[in-house]
Amino acid sequence: MREISRFIKTPLTLLVLTVIVVFGGVWGYQNATAQIPPRPPEPCVMTDVGGKLTPNHVTLRVLNAGLRGGLAKRVSSAMRSYGFNILKVNNTDQRLTNTVIVGNSANDPEVILVAGFFKNATTQGDGRVDHVVDVLLGDDYAGRLTNPKQSVAVSGPVCLPTIPGSSTSAVPTPAPTHS
Repeated sequence: MREISRFIKTPLTLLVLTVIVVFGGVWGYQNATAQIPPRPPEPCVMTDVGGKLTPNHVTLRVLNAGLRGGLAKRVSSAMRSYGFNILKVNNTDQRLTNTVIVGNSANDPEVILVAGFFKNATTQGDGRVDHVVDVLLGDDYAGRLTNPKQSVAVSGPVCLPTIPGSSTSAVPTPAPTHS
């Protein structure tokens, strides 16, 4: 009886160990070859802008959402000349006919400031935490205003993104002290 038990235990143990090694190898290979997830956007920083938000505090992604070649590049150059920080200039897979300004909320001061630079622009909010503003340029891009408003009045600090590659991007407001 003992010999039968040993005769069955040894192959069964080897079979279980083989299954464990194969499972571990497959799991390890799948995880080693899996795509690395993208970094989440950094949240915005509460910044005291002195009562008015100006273009040098706003970070933009200018994206061509139409078929007009080079439009995003031309618009980003113009926006940079006003002092906006340009994070990215590229095309988007989204197809639009008009200009759409997208930010955290359609009523955020940075979205209102950027929308004030374009004719017939609509605003949208998508809840983004970094407060970067996307300018989506469609095929019926109506152009920029000739004399846009250069600031938006704000009361208190504004939540703004940190500017990549800059140590002086945003000055956080001190946390209130409790006395």
